[in-house]
Amino acid sequence: MPLAAMGEPLRSDDQERLAALDASLGRALRAAFAGGGADDLALLRDGLRGTAMAPEAAMDLLPGDWNCRMIKLGRNLPIVAYQPFRCRANGDGGFEKLTGSQRTRGALHLVEGQLVYLGTGFVAGETPPDYADLPEAVEPQSVPQFMPEIGLVEMVSETAGRIIFPQPHLESETNLLVLTRD
Repeated sequence: MPLAAMGEPLRSDDQERLAALDASLGRALRAAFAGGGADDLALLRDGLRGTAMAPEAAMDLLPGDWNCRMIKLGRNLPIVAYQPFRCRANGDGGFEKLTGSQRTRGALHLVEGQLVYLGTGFVAGETPPDYADLPEAVEPQSVPQFMPEIGLVEMVSETAGRIIFPQPHLESETNLLVLTRD
């Protein structure tokens, strides 16, 4: 039976990617620790530190502006940690990465007791379609480039959280978007 996020059906390939999150993250961490530099590994360790709160508590803490750092793990390179970007979560569950050349826009949903991000990855300057309006077939080389994105959202405090994107369509085995604010 297809999973649904607040009435919005999940794409079958996204269900599979979400189900493979632990395996994907394990492969990515193995690659990162085998070949990553000390500074990037310290950022990764800090981004994964902390126990996730219950999804309902996390939803209450998310609205507002965030510093967000993308860490890409595995596949093409063991680890690449980017400089911080700006992200924003609004009170109705919307989430957006506002700066950088690769962006994402979507919404947070409760799916089988987990807080899940469903969105569209796109290049700055483009206007992305909503997740539900993406075509079934994913074409990474298409222009404009719109990719479905699914991630597990975990808040660990009022000022820290993360979104773990298993098996993104581009570049890496797993992406980790680390959220921080003062």
